[in-house]
Amino acid sequence: MAEMTLDRAWPALFPLADMQRLCGPDPPAVLLRPRQKLAFDGDGGAGLHWLSSGFVGQYRLERLGRRQCVGIHLPGDCVDLAGLFLGRIDHHAEALGPAEVRGLPRERLQVIEAEEPWLLETLWRASMIEAAINRYWVYRIGRLGGRARIANFLCEMLVRLYARGLCTFDRFELPLTQTDLAEVSGMTAVHVNRMLSELRDEGTCTFTQGAVRIANPPELFHTGQYWWDYLYLDPELHGEISERVAAPRRTSSRGA
Repeated sequence: MAEMTLDRAWPALFPLADMQRLCGPDPPAVLLRPRQKLAFDGDGGAGLHWLSSGFVGQYRLERLGRRQCVGIHLPGDCVDLAGLFLGRIDHHAEALGPAEVRGLPRERLQVIEAEEPWLLETLWRASMIEAAINRYWVYRIGRLGGRARIANFLCEMLVRLYARGLCTFDRFELPLTQTDLAEVSGMTAVHVNRMLSELRDEGTCTFTQGAVRIANPPELFHTGQYWWDYLYLDPELHGEISERVAAPRRTSSRGA
C-alpha cells in the first residue's frame, strides 16, 4: 500500500501548501512491526503522529485483559489527536500489520501555534470527524444485528479506503483476523465466522487471507444498512458512491 500524506488523506482540510507548512520537508518516520504497540513519549501530548502506511487498532481493556476494539486507523489518519488536544491518550493502540508512522514534535507544533494557529484549528476539525466515526461505531454495535454489523463494518472500511484512493470498489486489504473482527463487532469469533460464511454463501463478499472481495456492493450496503454521511466526504465522491450502491440488488429472503 502506497505511503499516505495528509494532503492526500484530507484534501479538503490540508491542501498541499498547508500540509507542507505543518509537516515540513521530511517528517521523521517510525516503522512498526505487526502487533507492535504504539507508545509515544508520555502517551500523549508529545506531538502529533499520523499513519503513513498500514492499519492501527484502538482498544479498551477490561480488568481481565479482554479487549474491545473501539476504532481502526487507516493510512492518513492521525493516531493521537486526543493526546494532542487533551494531553494524554485514553486507550491502547497496536499495529495490525507492518505500518509506518510519521510525526511532528511538540516544539514544531508550538511554533505553528504561535505563527499559524489556524493550522491547529484544521487538526481540530479532523478530530471532530474522528469523533463522528466513534459515534457511528457505538450505533453499529448497539443497534445492528450480527450479520448487518459485519457487513456495515466492511462497508465502512471500503468507503474510507476508497475515498483515499487506496482500493478499488470490489476489493480491499484488511489485515484483521476473525478474532480482530470479533473485537470490532462485539461478538465471538465463532459468531463472526458464521456471519462471514453467510455473506460468502449468498455471493455478497468474501474475506480471506487479509483481503475482502466484494461481488455485490449494493447487497453488502443493503445488508449492513450502511450510510456514510458521518464521514463528511466531498460531494462529488458522495455522489459517485451513491451511484455505485444504487444498482439493482439481488432479492434475499434472509433478514439482516
